[in-house]
Amino acid sequence: CEGDITYTWTYTDCAGESVDYVHTVTIDIPPPTAPAATNETVDCYANITLPTPPTVNDACGTPLTPTGPVESAVPPCEGDITYTWTYTDCAGESVDYVHTVTIDIPPPTAPAATNETVDCYANITLPTPPTVNDACGTPLTPTGPVESAVPPCEGDITYTWTYTDCAGESVDYVHTVTIDIPPPTAPAATNETVNCYADISLPTPPTVNDACGTPLTPSGPIESAVPPCEGDITYTWTYTDCAGESVDYVHTVTIDIPPPTAPAATNETVDCYANITLPTPPTVNDACGTPLTPTGPVESAVPPCEGDITYTWTY
Repeated sequence: CEGDITYTWTYTDCAGESVDYVHTVTIDIPPPTAPAATNETVDCYANITLPTPPTVNDACGTPLTPTGPVESAVPPCEGDITYTWTYTDCAGESVDYVHTVTIDIPPPTAPAATNETVDCYANITLPTPPTVNDACGTPLTPTGPVESAVPPCEGDITYTWTYTDCAGESVDYVHTVTIDIPPPTAPAATNETVNCYADISLPTPPTVNDACGTPLTPSGPIESAVPPCEGDITYTWTYTDCAGESVDYVHTVTIDIPPPTAPAATNETVDCYANITLPTPPTVNDACGTPLTPTGPVESAVPPCEGDITYTWTY
């Protein structure tokens, strides 16, 4: 490699005496020239493809065989990794070829949103969030779900899971639940018969829940037209749920007035037909206490002499 070489010329005279002329050459090889560094950017560590290291000769044109590459520490997510090849000549002089790879991970891809419709908030069953990998195939663990505001009645609720990769890039998986409450069920109608309007005693309206089990407060009762005598009266309570769906509870009362009670008959004796003075007919109420106005009196046949005459008032 390096070192001294001597070149000797010998001069000899006729007597055989000799002397030398010595020329010494020292070989001192300059260091080799380092090749230019290179770099590239890749999505993922797995996508790194190392280049073929360049040819490097020593200063005298002899090709040098590199050692390496030596990989620097691999970043936990994004960042630079260097790969170093070292060329050493016979004199121990070294130069490096450095190739830098920058890892720049693309954002993950958001999963498709999903949705469903349920009757009631209590019936919501959340799905298992889908598997989402980062751009390099590493599974990401989602946070969530985050529930949006719950509507007071019907409407949409969103549930959001967030997936964040090591570079801090995030995508969301959104599941939307639509609450659509069915109408409530109407209670069975009831009925009763009473003698008089005054005898009506309304029932306590039944408990009615909406389709999700929430008790509804009825409005009413609304009374239908009261018949002038006998007949039906309906009493209606209306139950309305939060979605505005209504059902009615109807109670029908039939008024069936019993016949009035006849007053006791009366009698008297008079001397002559001309002396008859009729009594004031008694007060008679119907079965509900309403005074009745009688018609009459109707006089029976008058006997030619003595005998009975009846006077009849009809209520």
